[in-house]
Amino acid sequence: MSDGSSGQQGSREGMSGRTDGRKCYKCGEGGHFIRECAEYWQAKARGVPFVSTPYVPPAGRMGRSSVTMEDTARRSRSAEGGGARGDTDDTNALMREYLVQMALERKAKREKEEKEERKRKEDEVRFEKERRKLKKLEERRRAEEERDARLLHIIMGAMRKENEEYSRRDDRKGKGKSKLNKKGETVEKEKERLKRRIAIMTQSEEEETDDEELKLLRKKAEKLELNEKRKRGLEVAVGNSPPMVTPEKRVSTRLSEDSKRRISELKSEAKGEAESSGTPRKINLSMKHIMASCGVGGKEKFEQECRDFYDALTIDELKEVCRREKVTYENREITIKRLVIRRSAMAYDPAHLPLPEIPGVHPKGIAAKETVKKEEEVVSPSDDTDSEDEESE
Repeated sequence: MSDGSSGQQGSREGMSGRTDGRKCYKCGEGGHFIRECAEYWQAKARGVPFVSTPYVPPAGRMGRSSVTMEDTARRSRSAEGGGARGDTDDTNALMREYLVQMALERKAKREKEEKEERKRKEDEVRFEKERRKLKKLEERRRAEEERDARLLHIIMGAMRKENEEYSRRDDRKGKGKSKLNKKGETVEKEKERLKRRIAIMTQSEEEETDDEELKLLRKKAEKLELNEKRKRGLEVAVGNSPPMVTPEKRVSTRLSEDSKRRISELKSEAKGEAESSGTPRKINLSMKHIMASCGVGGKEKFEQECRDFYDALTIDELKEVCRREKVTYENREITIKRLVIRRSAMAYDPAHLPLPEIPGVHPKGIAAKETVKKEEEVVSPSDDTDSEDEESE
């Protein structure tokens, strides 16, 4: 009897475990009723088994109810079936979490792939834009090069045509084709340039020859001075022989007309140089109000006053000043600058200050004047001797 009752009880328990009978019509899951749905899902989210609360029906009558053996057996079977139902709920919760996690991973992967695809498309669009831009620039550059080549070809053709017209015109006139040298000059221009160059070279050669002639004249004058200073004593008789008489050496001191004219020109040039080497000449306008001072900033003030004075002059007056001061006139600013530098040098350069007189030492100007006087004395006796020789003849 006991074996039969235990077998029937096991079969009932299995029946009760397989068919719980409780089902929620809200979410469709078993193991709870609709009133326990919220608690069921909260327990599932926390990962704890769900234990349903027993349903207490409303009290209909007062007093103690009689409990039979069948009620006790039924209650024990429901408790055993609750443990199996808790294990099933835990499995369902784990499966649900796994499925939710898999869904989230698939969603994240899909979003990542979509993001990469969008970025790839944006890169492709950007690369395509850059490629089109570079292609347009290359086409524009090629078009500009072709246009420049066409313009150059047109210009070269026009120049060639113009040169042909010029050559044809020269052929008609009988002058022949004009040839150009390496510098791009025609025959006429080259001739003019060479003429100017030859004239300048001949002028410089004449100046050099004039200087050589001046040196030669000075050497002759020195020789004349030495001949005048030479004095001969009386010859003394030696034994029975009479004193030996030697003819006097006569040096030809006669100068030609060209030499005399050259000496007069050199005298005038020496006088001009002596005057120009000293204090500058006075110009038409008065410069007495411009005074050189030795204080701080005196030189700058003097130069500024000179600059203002020259700046007030006209072109003709400025050219006259340049001619007197022996300054080359190029343009107004450079000329004024040179004149100011000359004035400042004459006022502040120690080389232009007069030296104190020392007894027995003659300055350079006095020595030059004495040399000129000696040359005049040398020339005058020679003229007298020439006149005497002519009279004797």
